[in-house]
Amino acid sequence: MLEKALEDHALWFKTKGREGRRAVLRGVDLSCAVLTGSVLVEADLIGACFDNADLENADFRGAFLNEASFKNAKMRGANLEEVDLNWGSLNGADLTHTRMGGAYLQGTDLREAIGLTRQQLAETYTDGETQLPDSLPES
Repeated sequence: MLEKALEDHALWFKTKGREGRRAVLRGVDLSCAVLTGSVLVEADLIGACFDNADLENADFRGAFLNEASFKNAKMRGANLEEVDLNWGSLNGADLTHTRMGGAYLQGTDLREAIGLTRQQLAETYTDGETQLPDSLPES
């Protein structure tokens, strides 16, 4: 079922909505899933769980990820540009070389994120509820 939803979503994105179907996977448990290089642009993944998942080079641009959890996920090179990840968790996620421009991270837990830099964070929207690491490298 998941494989079919991902295939349909990739086709939906590739054909600009003329074919396939946009993925709506609210609250789905994808813990430990291997989704390397998956295309989830503009997918509805509100409340989904990606804990310990392999999401290297996955494309989540513009996805709805409010309250989603990516604890300890492998996200090297992933694209989180313009995602809504408010009140979610990237605690322990490897964000090395992850693109995050325009991401909404209000209330998001980033305390133990790996590879997160000040430059990445400067391109996002955070608030006083966003939980940040004690220190961040410049780049």
